[in-house]
Amino acid sequence: MQHNGTLERKKSGDRRQQAGNRPPASGFRPACLLLLLTSCFYLGCSRLPVLEDLGGMSYTFYNQDSAKVSFPSAYKGKIVVMSFIYTHCPDICPLTTNNMQHLQDTIAADKFKGVKFVTMTFDPNRDTPSVLKAYADIRGIKFGDWDFLSGSDPNTDSVTYAVGVRYFPNDSTYSKDGKLSYYIVHTDKCILIDRNGRVRGEYSGSQLDFEAILNDIKSLER
Repeated sequence: MQHNGTLERKKSGDRRQQAGNRPPASGFRPACLLLLLTSCFYLGCSRLPVLEDLGGMSYTFYNQDSAKVSFPSAYKGKIVVMSFIYTHCPDICPLTTNNMQHLQDTIAADKFKGVKFVTMTFDPNRDTPSVLKAYADIRGIKFGDWDFLSGSDPNTDSVTYAVGVRYFPNDSTYSKDGKLSYYIVHTDKCILIDRNGRVRGEYSGSQLDFEAILNDIKSLER
């Protein structure tokens, strides 16, 4: 099950109301804009705005091989396409993962350099590194430039809330053997992060606009 928009866990307390560090429009005069555009022309700046700066974060996760990963510093110097899933998802997440695979193949064919794929689970209690590896293996995913990350609930909450991904358990049931089963209502989003840990683009993961994200990646390559 899936829902676009701002969704919060009740237990998480008072969270920030919106992601992003866009500067206020007031006081930004045309002369300043002209100076900025001129500077970007000569310095080769990307046309993409900075939506969120994750550079000050430092959280520990584990990849599909149970190797420790410090996020986001482990990816500094790389352009990162990051998606958010959980392996029990029946619809949105498989579509997102499939789109990431297609994008990975397209990038390889076009010989883009320095692009890393990162998929983070927001269900780390069930999605352990070994579960994520099995999830990826059955889909034939190429791990060379793709990490699947699982971490503690607090670390997962900190990263996902910073980038505007919301989720909460829904439709919980128990099997005959007493095992809890549940789906998660969640935001459908993937993001583009530049080499300095700044979010520069947001997209639907399940209905990915390939042309838009490829153009944005090219913009960050310059």
